[in-house]
Amino acid sequence: MTPHTPRTPRTPGTPGTPGTPTPLLREPLAVRRFGQHFTPEEIADPDAVWPSDGPHEWGERCCGLACLRMLLDFHGLAVPDRLPLLHHGLALGAHTPQGWLHAGLVRLAAAYGLQGHASPFGGPEPLQELAAAGTPSIVSCSFRFPEDGRKGGHLVLFTGEFDKDGEVYAGFADPSRWGADHTAVPAARFWSSWTGRAVVLTPVGESAA
Repeated sequence: MTPHTPRTPRTPGTPGTPGTPTPLLREPLAVRRFGQHFTPEEIADPDAVWPSDGPHEWGERCCGLACLRMLLDFHGLAVPDRLPLLHHGLALGAHTPQGWLHAGLVRLAAAYGLQGHASPFGGPEPLQELAAAGTPSIVSCSFRFPEDGRKGGHLVLFTGEFDKDGEVYAGFADPSRWGADHTAVPAARFWSSWTGRAVVLTPVGESAA
């Protein structure tokens, strides 16, 4: 996919970018959203073999896998079905009772043609710059982006920042059911529930801008 052309950089001090100008997109990166929950057809498949706890419970836990599937699709790579990908991730030990290990998602991604790293970031600027250059990233945030101090517990794909009626918004692809109808919130709200950790993945042989 061709990255969108950045618009004029914001001025320092705009919400989400303390002190550092970062280019805004004309619109968020064009990422096709994949939901994290299993479909009725998948659940009804008589040949499906489910991990313990079953499809409904695992559907609530598969945000990281859905983000990985979105990235594979964005980069034009083959997208595995949900259940085989879940089994593969569990076999790699990529999931714990606390959720998906970011490093485990990187190991899982390597089997499907993506390479990268899971890292802490001192601020959102590197991820904003990556998005402006055409690379979305998986970010650790809280469900629905509350502004009450909660951080983490959910994974979404960050698709860049853009101007909406004079305010900077953060675009995202959220695999939760809520995410089916929500693709952007004010940037200050988005980053307020971010843990400071993200997973950056690009096709093997390429490097993130």
